[in-house]
Amino acid sequence: MSKLSISARSLIAVLALIALLVAAFSLGAAAQNAGDGESGNLPDKVTVVEEVELLPGPEAGTTATLYKRYSANVFVPYDDDMNYDYQSAGCVYRISGTSWSEHTVQLPDDAEITYLRIYYYDMDADDDAGATLYSFDGAGGYVLIADAASSGTPGQSSAGSGPFSYLVDNTNEALALRLDYNGGTNSTLRICGVRLQYVYSYSRASLPEMLNNANP
Repeated sequence: MSKLSISARSLIAVLALIALLVAAFSLGAAAQNAGDGESGNLPDKVTVVEEVELLPGPEAGTTATLYKRYSANVFVPYDDDMNYDYQSAGCVYRISGTSWSEHTVQLPDDAEITYLRIYYYDMDADDDAGATLYSFDGAGGYVLIADAASSGTPGQSSAGSGPFSYLVDNTNEALALRLDYNGGTNSTLRICGVRLQYVYSYSRASLPEMLNNANP
């Protein structure tokens, strides 16, 4: 009788131990699965945070003062009546015919043009070299935005328009620069180039425009 009692107690103890081992194994497996899931998600979350910090959105732009410069030899005569000659280093002088030539201006939307400067050689006491910036609306209307010109006989020099503010709107206008030799018909009055100063806020969103030559 005593031996049967001991065997029964031993059996109960063994079964209890087995139950504890099964429970412990189940809890360990659950904890491991939970840990694996969290660990698997963690790198993605960290990567997202790093990308936000390293690559800010388009709204986080940088404002800079930039320049666009054109030499006079790339300008196109207003019509076939104009005769001109190339001096050197981008400088041009008029011989006869129409007195001005033109060139398109390509700048990104919302760029703020703030200054116009003309570079020239002027030893003509009667005539001055001039540059003007225009906006054309495509329906026959235009706006003279700014101008700059030589005065007297300063020789090789430049002249500025003075500060102004004009926002580029490529949807509703085309911009163009005009060089005017006025009455000058020889190398004593030469135009060498024009420079535009503008302010622009650029970011990753600017890249397509820059690649399409509407660069700052």
